[in-house]
Amino acid sequence: MKIREALRKERLAQHKTQAAWIKNIPMSVSHYSEIETGYAKNGKEADIDSEKLILLLKSNHVDIIKFFESVNGSYKIDERARMIENISNQLSVAFNNNDLEKVEKITHELENIPTVPKITYYRAVLIRAYLKDEMTSMDKATRAKINQYIYQKDNWVTDNEALTIFGNSMPISDPDILIARMGKVLRYYKNLENCPATFQRRVSTVCVNYLYTALCIRKIDKYVSETMALIRTLPFDDRFGLKILITQYFEDMKKGDKKSMQQLKDVLRHAGLTKLANRL
Repeated sequence: MKIREALRKERLAQHKTQAAWIKNIPMSVSHYSEIETGYAKNGKEADIDSEKLILLLKSNHVDIIKFFESVNGSYKIDERARMIENISNQLSVAFNNNDLEKVEKITHELENIPTVPKITYYRAVLIRAYLKDEMTSMDKATRAKINQYIYQKDNWVTDNEALTIFGNSMPISDPDILIARMGKVLRYYKNLENCPATFQRRVSTVCVNYLYTALCIRKIDKYVSETMALIRTLPFDDRFGLKILITQYFEDMKKGDKKSMQQLKDVLRHAGLTKLANRL
């Protein structure tokens, strides 16, 4: 059963009109009607984002877990992928805006959606801990679950999901273990410029996270120079230019060049990245 079919089934079971069904969410009746009927415009079906879907289910007292169980494995993969992508994008925006309230809300919603991958949930948990400044005090049980999930495979370094969580979980990692794992990443991706674009983006993000963790949190020097050198093998374009600028900032930090650090912060602010500049 597709999501739109499950929504229609739940609505009819409660004997509600479409207007009554969506009265508590910001959506027009005409758009919701398109969702239920599967109306397609320019080849793309009307859909509902995850936040509105959860709100819709809650406002109509629908059991969220049972709802997703009814559609799990039977609706189109691209529908599930769109939902996960939407949640991930919401997390990214909330993180960049230091919006703890939004991250708290997303994390709570994820706890009630069994079809969402663990990586998405753990990412939300890590972002929430970071914004609450509770990374280092995260309970051991949660740390253990995250570590077990990431490193359950010997080839975790080739897994895009594992790399994502590795990058997000650096502040809670034991320094010696962090160094060892970063060394493995650097050795495996020593020719990063020849890797697929997906891994170039992911590994370069891991590298920037490592520089921040090593220099600003853990105060360690191991693999810092090697990490900077690896990032510089990538082109200075719209994909990697920002990461290269941030890398330059960390190099200036290492040298103690406060003037250059401030200049780079000013560049980021002029580019509209004020919150990022303030975080550095």
